[in-house]
Amino acid sequence: MLLTGTWRLGQLIQQRIQKNYRLMQLNMELTDLKSYATNIADGSLSLSEMFSTPSSMFNRQMQYMMASSQYSQMAAQNQMQQVSSTPFFQNMMAQSQNAQLQQAYQQMMYRSFYKQAQQQFAKYESQLLNEKEKAISKEKLSLETELAMIEEEIKSTKDAVKNDVQNFVPQYT
Repeated sequence: MLLTGTWRLGQLIQQRIQKNYRLMQLNMELTDLKSYATNIADGSLSLSEMFSTPSSMFNRQMQYMMASSQYSQMAAQNQMQQVSSTPFFQNMMAQSQNAQLQQAYQQMMYRSFYKQAQQQFAKYESQLLNEKEKAISKEKLSLETELAMIEEEIKSTKDAVKNDVQNFVPQYT
């Protein structure tokens, strides 16, 4: 039993090391995910937010920026086309004789539609990040439970090995 107990103790310690390492990775991933989520919360990224994004999230951030821009442009163009075809908008443009004012008004509307689309896209990305955060938290909880069981088994195995060692000690009376 002494050799078996020592061998099992070595296995348990190795498992504990692996589980702790994975737990550390998950904690880092969760921290990076939260940092990224904070950066995109308003739908747009400033330069300081871009440079403060963790390296593990850089590719995702770049993909987000491209997809967000494309989605926002398409949504803003579609909304501008819809608004432009309304009689109210056409009457308003017809009444204004100043071409610069018309153009400024259209640009203001386009920017507004663009910003709304960016915020919608950010909400969608936030939902995806929340799902990923839940999955990470679930895995963390599972690992922590496994670690607690491993710690308990390590303690009982150490006690068993200690008892076996005491049993092998010659008793001189």
